[in-house]
Amino acid sequence: AIPAGRLTAEDANGISALADKYSAGEIRLTVEQNVILPNVAKDQVDALLAEPLLKKFSPNPANLSRGLVSCTGSQFCPVAIVETKNRAMALVEELEKQLDVPQLVRMHWTGCPNSCGQVQVADIGFMGAPAKLDGKAVEGVNIYLGGEIGEDPKLGAVYKKGVPCEPSVLVPTVAELLKEKFGATEKSA
Repeated sequence: AIPAGRLTAEDANGISALADKYSAGEIRLTVEQNVILPNVAKDQVDALLAEPLLKKFSPNPANLSRGLVSCTGSQFCPVAIVETKNRAMALVEELEKQLDVPQLVRMHWTGCPNSCGQVQVADIGFMGAPAKLDGKAVEGVNIYLGGEIGEDPKLGAVYKKGVPCEPSVLVPTVAELLKEKFGATEKSA
């Protein structure tokens, strides 16, 4: 998985080298912001899986990392009102430390209502929005819930508006949502 779709030039060159070595130079990019190296020979799979770059980009990520999608956010987009990619990755990292999540949960982030991150089709979507914390304006999100893709698609609905992106607020809010709706449990100490 490519967490939140973020690749450096060095990462991209590394994936290109793996494609040259294992999949006849072919790379496929997915709408979930992941990479597929197709047609790897069965006798080469173990060697590919042992490549150092796959320690950073696991072919078997945890259930939150696997479903993480993010638009560019305010770091590179003048329309976005919140930073998305780093925040999305930090949220997932913290939640994966705290919780066992028994199923894939597609979490999508978008920095503004243009919805480049497609929050309405995610299990849990985060759309940049104004928020207040201790009476002060801060970066926030509207949280969407229940989007579905496939034969019977459904747009998610707003679950909660104006949630501050501050980790002390966002992490417990999403943790409770994961427990309530997706069967997540606290990890044993």
